[in-house]
Amino acid sequence: MPKSPLEVLGALIDLGQLIRCDRMTDPSRRDAFARLFAQHDRWMRAYLASLLGDFSSVDEVFQEVSVVLWRKYEQFDPATDFRRWAAVIVKNKVYQHWDKQSRQEQCFSHEVLEMIAEQALEQSDVLEERRKALHVCLAKLPPTDRDLVSACYSDVDRSFQKVAEQLRRPANTVYKALQRIRRALRGCIQRQLASNA
Repeated sequence: MPKSPLEVLGALIDLGQLIRCDRMTDPSRRDAFARLFAQHDRWMRAYLASLLGDFSSVDEVFQEVSVVLWRKYEQFDPATDFRRWAAVIVKNKVYQHWDKQSRQEQCFSHEVLEMIAEQALEQSDVLEERRKALHVCLAKLPPTDRDLVSACYSDVDRSFQKVAEQLRRPANTVYKALQRIRRALRGCIQRQLASNA
């Protein structure tokens, strides 16, 4: 017996919902998305910081981005670029954040945000390679140098003067040690990137 177009449409909708529910409960798909999310969470925070220009808002907006990404994870096609997909959501959340803030103060126009966002996204691969190289180079530092870098840079509000006081070393000594370490890291990163090219 032929079915009416309405019945066929109803069956297709039911089938679509069944497929969607099956996707949502597919643990391997969810696990793959969780790995991608974890792999890119630092990048998303850095991308947010570059767009917002305000570190105090990064955590708040990142939480909103995370909620949306997890709500929409079944829409993500693993054959596509996660960064490009997430970048659209990040930009939308930044727009919403700015719209809320614009009642208090205006930061950038949406056109300026688009330009910043596109440039940041284009540079994200380069920055990710530099971050990986930095990680390798930090591991090569002597433990005392690594500890000094960690003490000085793990807390945004901590200055090298405060670290010098904690270490009971002259501030000038700590400053010169950091200069030497930065120079060594810069050279190491350049060599690491050249060897990867």
